[in-house]
Amino acid sequence: MKAILTYALLFMLVPYLGLGQSGKSVYKNLVTKKILLGSSSKKPEGIGYGYFINGKRVDKIAYDSFQGNSRYIKECCPCILQMYNSDGRLVNEGVRCTDAPVGWWKAYYTTGNLKESGQFKENDSGNWDNLCDRGYCGVKVGRWTYFDEQGKTLYSEDWKEGEFVRQLPEQLIPELWKVDFLLQGQNAKKLPLTLEQISELQIVSYYKNKIRPEPTIKLLIEASGHRPFVREIVFAELKSLDARKLLLASGIPADKQPRFTLEVFNSRDKVYRLFLNIVR
Repeated sequence: MKAILTYALLFMLVPYLGLGQSGKSVYKNLVTKKILLGSSSKKPEGIGYGYFINGKRVDKIAYDSFQGNSRYIKECCPCILQMYNSDGRLVNEGVRCTDAPVGWWKAYYTTGNLKESGQFKENDSGNWDNLCDRGYCGVKVGRWTYFDEQGKTLYSEDWKEGEFVRQLPEQLIPELWKVDFLLQGQNAKKLPLTLEQISELQIVSYYKNKIRPEPTIKLLIEASGHRPFVREIVFAELKSLDARKLLLASGIPADKQPRFTLEVFNSRDKVYRLFLNIVR
């Protein structure tokens, strides 16, 4: 059976009082949950099955516990969520509501030294419904600091309501932090598009520094039962993109309801993915 990405609860839950964006937090007595990052698989063996977590054989009780722990993530709203790797080392921790960061945040090197620390916007409304639509989902605020493996500060960043302000000192590595997809001035994230309108999209890229190379774009066409079709282009080629011709080249029949996705890369790092709502 194909491996399934999931989490596992490791330890007992303990109360925690975290600090917020102004040194004080709107949250009180948060519970801490410790989670194991990894994958699990179930493989036929003889007349039964073999059970594995992160490639290591475990008994069925441990496997079932690992499979069922997604509900603990759903119950975290808000809580302090600590994520550990298979070696038991802390990878990151912070305040979350399910998988949405909504408070302080820290990430660590495998040595245990601090890698980065910062703050996401806290939800001071008391309403935990539709967080992302209401602007409370992974919104960076205030000062973020990044460290090397020896604990020395590399640089800092200032953020305001999810918008990048400045980097101190400015880094020489080009870093694309946001991408907007527009169609006739409107956000194309939820707009219905025809195949012809893909080439009419305007892609606006935002960098943290003065070094601004042209990002790479990948158009993916996928459908159940078919191999994904990928075409890599640069920004200048988007206007001449013939999506209908590419659909024919993919070999995916139109009646299979193919899915179209645009991905933007900064060097090798994926920065943004846009699932296109194609109408026919």
